[in-house]
Amino acid sequence: MSGFVGFLWGVGTAAFPTEGSWDADGKGESVWDCFTRHTDPSSNSYIQWEEDLESVRYLGVNFYAFSLSWTRIFPDGNAKAHPNPAGVQHYQHDKIVSLRVFGYTAWSLLDGFEWNHGYSMRTGLFYIDFSKPERHRVPKTSAHFYRRVIRVNFSKLRFIHHLKAE
Repeated sequence: MSGFVGFLWGVGTAAFPTEGSWDADGKGESVWDCFTRHTDPSSNSYIQWEEDLESVRYLGVNFYAFSLSWTRIFPDGNAKAHPNPAGVQHYQHDKIVSLRVFGYTAWSLLDGFEWNHGYSMRTGLFYIDFSKPERHRVPKTSAHFYRRVIRVNFSKLRFIHHLKAE
């Protein structure tokens, strides 16, 4: 592609529309599972992830971004609970390890918001004390607002029971 010298191409997928296997390995219910009970068949990336990586290699792109199904890792939505071993195993030993084999680097999507500015611009829902190794997080006003939106609009979902009233 002339005119794009030095440009690095990439593609990406999101867990909900591509993974399928909505009830495999102890996955919990996500907001999307409740919004769209009847989705079109997915590409079944949870099972056929190797074909996805072959497709990425065929395209010849430099980056492949995929999202983790967090309700597969924390089925009840509580990140302070123990993670689901089967969900962790899937991402750790299947997708992420294979990315290195194919020559790709695993890169957390959460980092994408800060990397563009070399971490000099602090975005997100929490203030993080980067001067200390513990990286304590303090909710910003936007985090409190977002929490209220979730609690009011999705209070019937079983995985947000731990969001106590403020």
